[in-house]
Amino acid sequence: MNSQQSVPATMNARTELDSPRDLMVTASSETSISLIWTKASGPIDHYRITFTPSSGIASEVTVPKDRTSYTLTDLEPGAEYIISITAERGRQQSFESTVDAFTGFRPISHLHFSHVTSSSVNITWSDPSPPADRLILNYSPRDKEEEMTEVSLDATKRHTVLMGLQPATEYIVNLVAVHGTVTSEPIVGSITTGIDPPKDITISNVTKDSVMVSWSPPVSSFDYYRVSYRPTQVGRLDSSVVPNTVTEFTITKLYPATEYEISLNSVRGREESERICTLIHTAMDNPVDLTATNITPTEALLQWKAPVGEVEHYVIILTHFAVAGETILVDGGSEEFQLVGLLPSTHYTINMYATSGPLTSGTISTNFSTLLDPPANLTASEVTRQSALISWQPPRAEIENYILTYKSTDGSRKELIVDAEDTWIRLEGLSESTDYTVLLQAAQDTSRSSLTSATFTTGPARKLLPAKATIGTSSTNPWSTWTH
Repeated sequence: MNSQQSVPATMNARTELDSPRDLMVTASSETSISLIWTKASGPIDHYRITFTPSSGIASEVTVPKDRTSYTLTDLEPGAEYIISITAERGRQQSFESTVDAFTGFRPISHLHFSHVTSSSVNITWSDPSPPADRLILNYSPRDKEEEMTEVSLDATKRHTVLMGLQPATEYIVNLVAVHGTVTSEPIVGSITTGIDPPKDITISNVTKDSVMVSWSPPVSSFDYYRVSYRPTQVGRLDSSVVPNTVTEFTITKLYPATEYEISLNSVRGREESERICTLIHTAMDNPVDLTATNITPTEALLQWKAPVGEVEHYVIILTHFAVAGETILVDGGSEEFQLVGLLPSTHYTINMYATSGPLTSGTISTNFSTLLDPPANLTASEVTRQSALISWQPPRAEIENYILTYKSTDGSRKELIVDAEDTWIRLEGLSESTDYTVLLQAAQDTSRSSLTSATFTTGPARKLLPAKATIGTSSTNPWSTWTH
């Protein structure tokens, strides 16, 4: 079998030429523009520079391939040119690199004003071409050239901030570029500053739900004030319109113990001044319904209702006999506190307030008196058939006397008044073999202590020998005598 092979198909192709890059203007005069660029990589025959003025008649020049700079001459004075450069090899041409340039100075094309306030404005501008040696900025109120201010700026700057301006005033601003002894035509703009805000905001008369805001009026004319306020944590923004004839305003219906941001500005038509702000804390709400219950000679339970808002601590101040006593710190989550170690039969005044950070509520008060404490360790000793020695320890409180009651199981009962200085009494004339209960309490004015008690049993009757006769016997009333 014969093998056959086709004739190969061939074609010639060229890769694209690399383009010159970074075409830039390095200098210009009234009739010339100097250019530089980065050379193309790869083999080329030459560069072709095309330059077209705003009149629209294009011109071309061929530049040797080993050059990376060139100066165009005999150009139109004060004209804008569109300049492009390409690399060529034979009939092949690269993509072009383009730049805009001016003969003489390329003027700054525009001034842009931003962040306008009552006393300042931010200004930005475009690059002059070629780069200037320095920039000169002049500004003055319209029709007041005698108040013109001149500022020399570094040529690399493209923005500046004018400060110390008058509020609600139109200013004329012009900027020129200086290159050597040549100055460009000025670019001129105008800007009107905003109305100024009120000044010297102060806060007074702070309560739990209101504050008074005061201020000094602005210089420029305006229609009204706007007072705005909101909690710094969470909450909506509220505002009120205030006439331009007043310089104080009371904000009401606030939350107690809350930090608020208050801002104030002036308004003219649709224009608003910048805001002046301050932070305030409303006062704490007071705890309420402070009472003392479960009062004993040495203890009392304090109870109250918490105020609106968060409480870190309650401060309780305990006084008696008009002398400041103990200060007690109670956790803010509590609504009661047990007082212990009090003096019996003593009048106490309780003052209490709440705290939260730097805030302190108003003080609430209550009064109470502890009970008279009873005598202690009531004891019956030296018990005989018809007598017993009753002793005790006196109470801590000052008293007038004791009330002693003793009664037997058969229903007999007797009450005695015992001097305050006494701590014992001997009961006599008791019935033999009888159970007795003794009750003792202290008394001061109309106050009575609680009762303390003791029990004892008298001895049995003595057995007597038979008597022949008993004449004139007498019985002794068991309740008739007592000694101490």
